[in-house]
Amino acid sequence: MSNSYALQPSVRQVLSADTLAEAQVVAGQDHLEKQIMQVVSSLSTQPRPGSLLVLDADHLATLDKNAIKELAGLVLIRTQVDVALKGTGTGGDIKANTTSLSDQALKQLVKRCNEAQTPLILYPGYGEVGQIVEDFRYSFLQELKNLSARLYSTMLNIALEEGLDGLVETVSSWLNRPLAVESADFKLLAARNMGSTPANQQKALQDEAAELLKAQQKSHLAHDLHTGIGSGVGSALEVSDDALNHIKLGRRLVFPVVLSEIVMGYVSVMVRQQDEPATLAEYMHALTLACKVGFSHRLKDTPVLTITMKSLLKDLLAGSPLSSSDQERVERHFGFDLCDGFLVLALEMKVVKKNGKATAGETTSNASNISLPDDRYVSVDVDGIRAFVLPQSERDKTTWIEAAEGLVAVLKDKNPHLHVKLGASREVATMLELSDAFREARQTLLIGSMMANDQNDEFMLCYRDLGVKRLLYLVLDHPELDRFLQETLEPLEAYDEEWESELVDTLRGYLEQGANLNSTARALFIHRHTLRYRLEQIADILKVDIDSQIVLLNLQIAFLIRDMRGDSRKRNA
Repeated sequence: MSNSYALQPSVRQVLSADTLAEAQVVAGQDHLEKQIMQVVSSLSTQPRPGSLLVLDADHLATLDKNAIKELAGLVLIRTQVDVALKGTGTGGDIKANTTSLSDQALKQLVKRCNEAQTPLILYPGYGEVGQIVEDFRYSFLQELKNLSARLYSTMLNIALEEGLDGLVETVSSWLNRPLAVESADFKLLAARNMGSTPANQQKALQDEAAELLKAQQKSHLAHDLHTGIGSGVGSALEVSDDALNHIKLGRRLVFPVVLSEIVMGYVSVMVRQQDEPATLAEYMHALTLACKVGFSHRLKDTPVLTITMKSLLKDLLAGSPLSSSDQERVERHFGFDLCDGFLVLALEMKVVKKNGKATAGETTSNASNISLPDDRYVSVDVDGIRAFVLPQSERDKTTWIEAAEGLVAVLKDKNPHLHVKLGASREVATMLELSDAFREARQTLLIGSMMANDQNDEFMLCYRDLGVKRLLYLVLDHPELDRFLQETLEPLEAYDEEWESELVDTLRGYLEQGANLNSTARALFIHRHTLRYRLEQIADILKVDIDSQIVLLNLQIAFLIRDMRGDSRKRNA
């Protein structure tokens, strides 16, 4: 099989293990990139191509010399030896002191390995031969596992960046085999030189895939019952990411794609007579898992499953504990496992109408009348507040305000006359922090509503930008705040009411302008001397130093408390 991605580890990679540091290559150094298919300690006259043979020097005579060219490498374990080698060709100077292998025999072996372009490795036998064989086998398996993980990671990145079409195109070129990805109803989603499953084979494929899935579910259930893991039917029937066994249909090898206990589609490859099914399956299993990225979006269209997943997501946002299996199902269903973080937006929405036209008067607030963009956003209703969960990516530099504006624009495009109030959380890193993020977004929404001048005012606020308002919200009903207002703003309010002056508004303007006399005077359309006179009045009434930073901070906080409580609106009503 010709491919541009080496799935099997090379001789060089296996020898890189710390436990094999004393291995010495004496022939075939230029061919250490040969891929190893298996590690064996004995061979028949027809060895499997790509085998790494590990032999005790005493058993070298059992090796068929013609079989050397089929090997990925030959490891010779030498007991009680002191070997000094110079050069790797037949003219090299080899000195050895051993009772099990003569110098001449070693020279002949080096010559044959060089001619066959097969690496020859000498390994000192300080321990048991069986243990040394196992060290080589363990290193091989570790490298095989690492390569398989890298293969899946590579395919997953291709799927994310280029979609199913790009993934199929790339893997088909690696394998030099036709490939096809189709849905459960045999609609072709991506293919290269291959059509969908023939109609006369579709029913047989569906039945066999259903049997494989049922057997896997039964196996997981038996495992849970034996180990005591799992809670309830949901976890017991949970299907892992392990791919199902392949199905042979004529010249096709078909691999079912399973998501949340449902066969969502099939990945097929055309095979040749000389193909090694086990090797091909390594690529196809990784390809099948990578294809789940594309199928996860299609799964959202399954009504019953979507309702179940949204119910679990609602529980997660509300802070209700979920089992680990339910968390995994939610993560996989919504594609949360592919993101680097989350942003939660809490929205209060209502359609404002009067005689068919948008007004600030008569309102109707009915979630069933609002069309939501579920095809682009993940959202659920939590205690009357619509929560949107926006997965974030390190490559995506979108700010919270850009994300919020994009969502609101889509909502208003689908719902004319829609008024939106929005609170955004800080970005969180994991799905387990979604309940904290929703709490922040909801708190931001409530604080924004408190401070709005009119009930129909729209706003977008982020939790991180609330500053001290986040702290005041926690103690807003504390009686000490009443005493604080009595000492700060109420004397000025009483003075304004008695003398019909504007000291409260003057003080607010002064604070909003950063205590700058010139800019405040311009904003209030009064002379600078008039402003200075009013500030002296304020200082005299409150008995404070109006130029003190601490005094100004206290007054700013007093205005925040009054605004959050809605006191100013009550007074103006």
